[in-house]
Amino acid sequence: MHRLRPTSLRSRVVWTVLVLVTTVLVVLFVAVDLALATRLRDDAKTRLTDRVGLAQQLDGRLSARDLVNRLGGDGVTVQLCPTDGSGCVATAPTPEPPGPGRPPGGGPKRGGNAADVPVETAGSVLFVRTRLGGAQTLTLSLDTTQITEALQRLILFETIGGVVALLLAGFAAARLARTALRPLEEMTALARQIAAGDRGRRLGTAGPDSELSRTAAAFDAMLDELEAAAATANAAELNMRSFLTDASHELRTPMAGLQANAELLLREDPDRAERERVAVALVRESRRAARLVDDLLTTARLGQGVDLAPERLDLVEVARTEVARAQALAPALTFAVTGEARCPVDGDPLRLGQILANLLDNARYATPAGGSVEVAVGHSGGRAELTVCDTGAGVPPAERGLIFERFGRGDGSRSRNTGGAGLGLPIARGLARAHGGDLTYVDVPGRTGACFRLDLPAS
Repeated sequence: MHRLRPTSLRSRVVWTVLVLVTTVLVVLFVAVDLALATRLRDDAKTRLTDRVGLAQQLDGRLSARDLVNRLGGDGVTVQLCPTDGSGCVATAPTPEPPGPGRPPGGGPKRGGNAADVPVETAGSVLFVRTRLGGAQTLTLSLDTTQITEALQRLILFETIGGVVALLLAGFAAARLARTALRPLEEMTALARQIAAGDRGRRLGTAGPDSELSRTAAAFDAMLDELEAAAATANAAELNMRSFLTDASHELRTPMAGLQANAELLLREDPDRAERERVAVALVRESRRAARLVDDLLTTARLGQGVDLAPERLDLVEVARTEVARAQALAPALTFAVTGEARCPVDGDPLRLGQILANLLDNARYATPAGGSVEVAVGHSGGRAELTVCDTGAGVPPAERGLIFERFGRGDGSRSRNTGGAGLGLPIARGLARAHGGDLTYVDVPGRTGACFRLDLPAS
């Protein structure tokens, strides 16, 4: 059964139309045949009963022969017989009615309404018998063979016409289905071309607004989304490869220092002063590697979303705490906190301190001895702003976008020995955006060094 089922959409449409047309024709023809057969038989019975009524009206006015001739014709045969059955007058030989010469129900009735006279059937012949005056029995008969043959010819014509109609309907349905489904075939061919590598092709939505045009529009939109998703995935993969390459490159330097100093301790027997120097170098390189690993983990978490523990805090107090730490690390520089006395915000104190620590570390590395670093805190338009400015060389305009990229460094002064791995500013910007704010490089009038502004929602 499964093999006989049409597989293509066009075949299913054609077969569906043929089945529907066949059902309609069969129901129509059967209804017409039944209605016509009933009508013809009713007309035959009416013809007989009308002749009975006419015979009752002419009874006694005409002779037996004249009455028979008057009632005969139009397929009706007449027989008028006395009660004893002798001397019958007939238009033609009449088939014997059923029964032993008497109609069922007690014999023919005399007078009365002609419509009440029963019509009997013997094979294909209809009989009507009634009693007239003078003790005579009138028998009218009508052969329905012609009606049956007419119905059979009608059924034959209907069958031939139905077959012709089905052939025409199948041909028309096939042509219409081919025309209607041609855009779908074009879509299929184009989809195969796109799957083969021609990714820039599109179906287009030219033409009237129809189901196929809307399908084509949805198909094009799906292709656009798939290409955008593929491009995003490729970019993410390239970004991840670049990240891993840069991370491996950055970790190579501290690991090489650790290996060289450890081999020096194992291979030689240095004096106490040399051992202390090597130990200090080992601690320095291990701290550098640990900080780089911590920055890498923070960068990875930024892409997945940072878990914050926000609380109400004063941004000025955070700034003073980080400035005191930076002052201890760089006593040759001058640090100052200016601006408003209080600046309440809702944020994670640990993460906000990390942002400010990164900014101050960059300022320490970029500012020569005797320079100054200023941290200004204030409000602007319902936002809290913290600006860190130094008196260093600043960042050229062409490099201000690079410094916020992972492992990006600006000028040559921001080397690995002074400026870290290039993850501080990207981490700081990511943490700022996690708080609903942002970190940008700004130009402040009257300042020659670099200025970074942290923008946060104010409480």
